[in-house]
Amino acid sequence: MFKTLITLSFALLLTACSNKSGLSPTVSTSGFDNAKIVTITPHGNASDSMIATGIGAQWSSATPDLVLLQVAIFNDISAITGAELNIDGNKIKLYATKGITDFNSSSVKQSIKSFSTKLSVVRDIVNSEKTWVRVSTPTGSMENAIIDGETDSKAFYALQRFLLAIDSK
Repeated sequence: MFKTLITLSFALLLTACSNKSGLSPTVSTSGFDNAKIVTITPHGNASDSMIATGIGAQWSSATPDLVLLQVAIFNDISAITGAELNIDGNKIKLYATKGITDFNSSSVKQSIKSFSTKLSVVRDIVNSEKTWVRVSTPTGSMENAIIDGETDSKAFYALQRFLLAIDSK
């Protein structure tokens, strides 16, 4: 009986830590132009460190070919000065929106900055074998995998859910 209880507890623990878990995207309608808005909050990339990067996104049907990628640093307060993606060897520089790095969070230290890119870039990420993000700060850069073969992340599955919400009618 004790052995069964230990096995069930271990299985529950593994399920709770699954990278496939995470928040669902929010879907709303803009009062300004009646556009469909899809947002997924930043989820963590693959990392063995407490301070790590994450990716979220926002899309509007008013600009259907563009997306805002929300690049995050979790458990640290630091200005985000740049971001790049490496999708299956194709390096893509992301262009920051004119806003500043957002440090507002009620529960954890985090920094978030939005970067504009094409929606096709997000589709390329979820169809890739290997995607890494490099986040630049005034004191250096951080790199984490979104997906790298068998190494996946919560951000990878969050972007899949994000695209499903966009593609649903």
